[in-house]
Amino acid sequence: MPIATTPRLLAVAALAALPVLATATPAAAAPAGESWDTIFTVARAGLCVGRIDPSVGYGGLPNGGALLNFQATLWGAGDCRVTITANWTNTDNGRSGSVSQEVTGPGYHHYGAEPRLYPGPGHVEVTFTMDAAAVPAPAHGRWIMPDYEN
Repeated sequence: MPIATTPRLLAVAALAALPVLATATPAAAAPAGESWDTIFTVARAGLCVGRIDPSVGYGGLPNGGALLNFQATLWGAGDCRVTITANWTNTDNGRSGSVSQEVTGPGYHHYGAEPRLYPGPGHVEVTFTMDAAAVPAPAHGRWIMPDYEN
């Protein structure tokens, strides 16, 4: 088998295993007004598969800031790495931006992606993309940002 084909076969095998990963312990239910896709992925480095559960934190952060959070578990061998990028838009006021977080493993980690977001109050939509194969692709999330600016 040609060497270039081996990573593709590993990626296909890893994605085929994702339904098994879907039975792993679920993330806590999102608060009212929030919706988050669970993301299943292979790593771009290492022989790993993973699950990422996004969420947002905003209470008590200065100047109305928000922080995207990622609860991530990577299973496998080697230096597992995958980067998730979140592109967000407040559909009420037009503010937008993006933030990326490298997820490493194997193992479980909880990340708070920096920099903080300052979407202002309103409905915030986010699209998540990965630098490796993932399901769903792209993934989505949304929340209603309270008015912490005033």
